[in-house]
Amino acid sequence: PESDGAITVNNAKIVNTSENNYHSQRGYIPWTQHCIDSSGLPTQTPGQNSVPGPDNLHNCYHSDGSNPVQRNLSGPYAYCGIDSDDDGTATPIICNTTFIGGFVSYNYDPRYRPWYTKTKEMQEPNWSEPYVFFQNDQMGISYSHPIYKTDEDDGRKVFVGVLALDLTLTGIASFLIKNYDEAENIVAIIEEAEPNYLIASSTGTTGVKKVLKDDHSIPCPEMENFALASEICTTVRIPVAELKNGFMERVISNSYMIQKKNGFPPSRLLPVQSKDDTDDVEVAQGVHASQTKQFSSVGGINWRIMIMSPVDIHEDDSILPGDDMFPFLVTPAIIGSVVCMALLLLFTKHRGEQEVIASDWRFTGAFIFGCALLNLACLSLIGPNTDSLCLSRMWFLNFFFVLALTPLFVKTWRFYKLLGDGTVIPRRQSISHAKTTLMMIPFILFEVLILTIFTFVDPSRAEEMLEYDDVGVTHRIVCTHENSAFFAVQVVYQGSLILVGCVLAFKTRNMKKEYRDNQQLMLTLYNIALVGTVILIVANVVKVYQGTIRIFLSVGVFWMTVFSCCVFVLPRLLQIHTRSSISSNRGRRSQPGRAQLPSAPSTVAVDNGFCASTLQQQQDHVEGANIVSSRTLGTAVENPANFDLSDGDSSSGRRVSFEPILNEETIQAIEKAANR
Repeated sequence: PESDGAITVNNAKIVNTSENNYHSQRGYIPWTQHCIDSSGLPTQTPGQNSVPGPDNLHNCYHSDGSNPVQRNLSGPYAYCGIDSDDDGTATPIICNTTFIGGFVSYNYDPRYRPWYTKTKEMQEPNWSEPYVFFQNDQMGISYSHPIYKTDEDDGRKVFVGVLALDLTLTGIASFLIKNYDEAENIVAIIEEAEPNYLIASSTGTTGVKKVLKDDHSIPCPEMENFALASEICTTVRIPVAELKNGFMERVISNSYMIQKKNGFPPSRLLPVQSKDDTDDVEVAQGVHASQTKQFSSVGGINWRIMIMSPVDIHEDDSILPGDDMFPFLVTPAIIGSVVCMALLLLFTKHRGEQEVIASDWRFTGAFIFGCALLNLACLSLIGPNTDSLCLSRMWFLNFFFVLALTPLFVKTWRFYKLLGDGTVIPRRQSISHAKTTLMMIPFILFEVLILTIFTFVDPSRAEEMLEYDDVGVTHRIVCTHENSAFFAVQVVYQGSLILVGCVLAFKTRNMKKEYRDNQQLMLTLYNIALVGTVILIVANVVKVYQGTIRIFLSVGVFWMTVFSCCVFVLPRLLQIHTRSSISSNRGRRSQPGRAQLPSAPSTVAVDNGFCASTLQQQQDHVEGANIVSSRTLGTAVENPANFDLSDGDSSSGRRVSFEPILNEETIQAIEKAANR
């Protein structure tokens, strides 16, 4: 080395410079490809040089195989040679912008390559960005280290060149394949910077492809002539998001996109479902758990290493047709809806009977119809957990539950409002059916408002999750919300309706069960509260899969609705049957005897609503006795030994008796008055 940075070889001074555009340079032969003579020394003498060894001397040609390597050529490229003086003395010519070694290919001068110019500018070790290698058209990276000499005069360090180490992306992929060949894991290295090119992967994918220079969408055809291929084709890199050749590339691409969407959590595994296209139908191929770690190195490397591991799939969070648990979900839902509808038809069929009229059949029927719809809503629990199905389940189950509960609630409220708790006689008032129906609307609309708000703010969505245990990692897809706000709002609202209804029903417990629905209301509301509490505990405390919870929910809805409907309908049908039997037996008597009046309601039921009448009438209703005065019938006499209409309370003193022998006309008049 000379102090000015030039190098002298065989009395020829070669200046290390970086002038001229490297595209105009012809290039050089690496040290292992020098044109050498029989002594193994570099030479440019035609006929006395060879590549790679001296055993078979011949002309040394460029890579095109036609242009011989020689230094006496002239042109817009680096050259040097021997010049003859006038006296015939050979004088070496200082090489013009060249370096040690002979030429082997056109358009190559390492001093103009990015790895060299970058290192010369930075004056420190560095890694290059992946680029296409000149000699083999492969994609790779270079580690470059500046070389200095020390000036003997002043001790300064002088830059004289660059030491570079090339590493192809194929070589990195080979390293990953060798280490993860028998493993189920997939390892990929990806550039951190946009557009996130793939460096290499253990699947052998290098993230590069050869395409036509004129159209990058067309792959480069296979060619044996390297020079011709280099003229018409080029190598381009592929962003990881565009990998789509085969299942493994989809796993890498999908994993990276999900990791990027979640901000590359350092200590969290993310589930990745990968699919393949088969006849335009996407078929799930498997699930992997992915995790990434940033890798940085001195010299500018900034990569992200991503590992993808296959995981077990749990399908117990959904119930599909054909599953073993499918009948346990469908059977209660269908039977429950059929039973409720059958009870509703029987109930409405006898709506003209006094027992059904007394039970406020309109709102009882609305409750039974809502129970049938709630059972049908349980069928929405069938199917996989998708965003659309999760949202529909959120709507159906909550809406139809409130729809069924509302008529029961207003029925209880109206009953309490008119009659109180049975100990205090309320003032005379009337609440019509139309007014009671209007009271239902706000409760239903409020539930619709809640569902609408959460549909946009925090809807129920399908979410993939990974669970860790001693066995390994399992993959689940569940319907869930981002937070517990929706659950809390529904518990407060629906729970308040049930709680208030239970309190009102409890306060009316003193009413005579023979005449009103107070006992049925208490049983129904307490049953709903009990079943709902058990379902909440199982769903939120016990660790079970969502499929099990849905079966439990379907069975719970079946019991809650069928039991409640039977409590309302069956006693009334039994009363109708009993009264019909008594009337039928009495009609077959040859001789009229004592008359037994049928039960009457504690309030007056009319077509347009319920009303609480006068003080004396209300008191009589509470005690369960329908007082028929002697003035009204005209045939009644005070005779305690005969028929007693009171509820057994002798202290009341209100006893109405009849003559032992009454004619048929009198009996009909008594029955007509009692019915009124």
